[in-house]
Amino acid sequence: MIITNNKVVSINYVLKDELGNLLQGNDGFTPEEYLHGADNILPGLERALEGLKQDQVIDVVIYPEEAYGPKEVSLIIEVANEDLEDPAAINEGEYIELFDGTEAIVVEKNDDHIIVDANHPLAGQTLYYTVKVSGIRDATEEEIINGEPSTKMQESCGPEGCC
Repeated sequence: MIITNNKVVSINYVLKDELGNLLQGNDGFTPEEYLHGADNILPGLERALEGLKQDQVIDVVIYPEEAYGPKEVSLIIEVANEDLEDPAAINEGEYIELFDGTEAIVVEKNDDHIIVDANHPLAGQTLYYTVKVSGIRDATEEEIINGEPSTKMQESCGPEGCC
């Protein structure tokens, strides 16, 4: 079986940045499943996996345009301390929720304001993946309708019954 649209694909991967630093991965752990063709993963990665078979391993370089996009200057925002509920409790490096519900990381803080960056943490970065195709199967009708593998629909974010 090869990877085509409407296949549930299981992958193990390692993701590194331009300097070779490990950013994330599940190598040695349970494979991650996605529904091919349903935009469940980065466009550049999905395109690279098209047509592969089980147990194939590939190295993929994904440029920002095919990943999280370029870093957008318009998403780096200055927020006046007077517009914040408790500015003293906010620290650089923390994620905060902005007034419109957007999450952003605090990149600078001073007496008058904070500067936050609402870009995805990997925006503007070239990503280096090593991916092993651990499994391929036909998606069920329900998975195709829902646009994701049934295992994703059943996963929990924490202890049983928390969400």
